Amino acid sequence: MRWTIASSVLFSLLTLATATPEDDLTAWQELLPQIVLTESQWQSGNLNTSYVLAGDSTTANGTVPNSGGWGNGFCASLASGTPCINRAKNGATTTSFRDGGYWNLTLESAKSEVENGRKTWVTIQFGHNDMKVMTAEAMGANLETFVDEVRAVGAEPILITSLTRRNFNADNTTLNDTLEPWANATIAVSQGKETHLLDLHKWSMWYVEKIGPDAAHRLNRLPDDNTHLNENGTAVFGRMVADLMALDLQPEIGPITPDVEKSLFIWTGEPLY
Repeated sequence: MRWTIASSVLFSLLTLATATPEDDLTAWQELLPQIVLTESQWQSGNLNTSYVLAGDSTTANGTVPNSGGWGNGFCASLASGTPCINRAKNGATTTSFRDGGYWNLTLESAKSEVENGRKTWVTIQFGHNDMKVMTAEAMGANLETFVDEVRAVGAEPILITSLTRRNFNADNTTLNDTLEPWANATIAVSQGKETHLLDLHKWSMWYVEKIGPDAAHRLNRLPDDNTHLNENGTAVFGRMVADLMALDLQPEIGPITPDVEKSLFIWTGEPLY
């Protein structure tokens, strides 16, 4: 599959890494209507790429209490038949994910996909629980090891900064952000290890502040749970991850299928639900 992007729009996206969110939004508004996807393009070769997701409950599938992340929404954005294996674990830190055997499962899945001849991407997003028990620097050291081990099995890591919590300050306009140091540690590891990076923390904060508390809390798994996502929240932030990945990986976008209508709601800061 390939997304066709007008060259003038592509040029404007080259400033994404240093631009402000508002600058980035302008680029997205130009980009999305010009995405062209033909049925024959995405039907051919969509099994040549696979994805393995590692992380905490904000990536996990939401089948048990205190869970509900963007992972399944991202998998739903892929062409039918594309392997997308969600290994994320509720309550996990970068340490407990390894100690509990979940990281080994992640590596085994990635290795199997590589051996089956697929380009395999491993997404890694932690921070929500690490911040409770370790410094951002300690989490960063664990992420560095994760990156090395993913590459050792022939897969490619994509580091993702933490999905924002939807806790608003008293002004009901801005978010009370407690995750920034751990998001910054993820960015630093990505820069040092030269990995792909999706800054979900920045963009999810931007979107949640744009739609405001009422719409943001409609995405909660439970009324007072400003961390985990219900099905609608999974769809919103899964689509956001897919869009950020499509932009970051081009021209190696693979089997990510556009949903221009949904993306336009997100990138114009409008509530979908």
